[in-house]
Amino acid sequence: MHSKPAAPGIIWASLAILAVAGLGAYIHFAHSGALPLDEAWREAVRLEPGSVSFTVAAFMAEIGSGIGVAACGAVACALLLTRRFLREAAALATALLLGVALSEGLKSLVVRPRPMEALYPWDGYSFPSGHSMGAAALAVSLAFAFSSVYESGATFVTKSSVTWIWIAAFAWTLAMMWSRTALGVHWLSDTVAGAVVGASAAVIAQRVWHRPRKR
Repeated sequence: MHSKPAAPGIIWASLAILAVAGLGAYIHFAHSGALPLDEAWREAVRLEPGSVSFTVAAFMAEIGSGIGVAACGAVACALLLTRRFLREAAALATALLLGVALSEGLKSLVVRPRPMEALYPWDGYSFPSGHSMGAAALAVSLAFAFSSVYESGATFVTKSSVTWIWIAAFAWTLAMMWSRTALGVHWLSDTVAGAVVGASAAVIAQRVWHRPRKR
């Protein structure tokens, strides 16, 4: 008897990435500027330089940079490897690499300009948000890893801790999305697209490295 196939997860993640690509095509060919919701959100969350909220957002921008995510990912992989959770470490690394490839590929194809009057330094095109992608790919991958470790029977991970890890993963991703829009370096649609790409990359990597086994 076979366990439930993992293919649907990859299919849904792939469809989500295609939806992001479709939005990117619309932005590239029809509307490169802000969408109506982008403008409304920008006005609602824009920060004053020097405020406490601005400091928090700037700190998150540094933590969520390419170097920051790579460092956090490397530490997480090393910790998983020391516990001999090889597939969990491989899935995390795969998710980050796949997410970067998808994000940078979309950026070079969509070539969406950044918002005017950004409050923080930026580099490259706007769609999708690389910071949001990295936050989602790393956070969701870590949540998957904790879930796998719990399912393996490890006593140092409890069911409640897994639940809190998933809550933290979503909260961190949303916080990063807020940071990028509050600093004026991305539109809301950029951050949503980045988060979808990152989470989808994590799902695909999880399914690739945790294929169902025959019973």
